[in-house]
Amino acid sequence: MEATGRFFLCHRCRTQVVVCSRCDRGQIYCAAGCAQAARRACVQEAGRRYQKSRRGRLKHAERNRRYRLRQQNVTHQGSMPPAQDDLLLANSVVGPEPAAVGSTAHSRTARCHFCGMRCSGLLRQGFLGSCRVPSAISADRRGTRFEHFP
Repeated sequence: MEATGRFFLCHRCRTQVVVCSRCDRGQIYCAAGCAQAARRACVQEAGRRYQKSRRGRLKHAERNRRYRLRQQNVTHQGSMPPAQDDLLLANSVVGPEPAAVGSTAHSRTARCHFCGMRCSGLLRQGFLGSCRVPSAISADRRGTRFEHFP
C-alpha cells in the first residue's frame, strides 16, 4: 500500500513539493536547501536591524576599535586568485544529458522529496489534523466537555 502525501509549493523557490506522511513535520520549504537559505536571510535581516539601532551601532564601533588595536583587517577579505584561462578538451561534453525516450510517460504516483518513498496519486494540500470538521450533532445534544461516556 502506498503512503499518503501532502503537496505544497516551497515558500522560497515556489517549486512543487510532495512529502510523505512519515517525513511530514509541517515543512514549508523543499529539500534543496531553501530552509537553510531562508534562515540565513532571516538572521542577516535581524543583524541589519540590530546594526541600525543605537546599541548595535555602539557595539559595532567598539568591536571595530578592538580589531584595529590588534591590527587585524576590519571588514575586507583577501582577493580571489585570478581565473585560469584553461581550454576545454575537444571531446568534453557541456550541457544536460539527453532525456530517455520512455521518460515522458505520466505516472499516477508521486515520490517524497525528502526520502523518496512512493506516495499515492491523491495528495492532500493541508496538514493532517489541522482542520476541525464541524460536528453533525447539535450543540445542545453534545453535552459538556466534562461528561464521560464509558
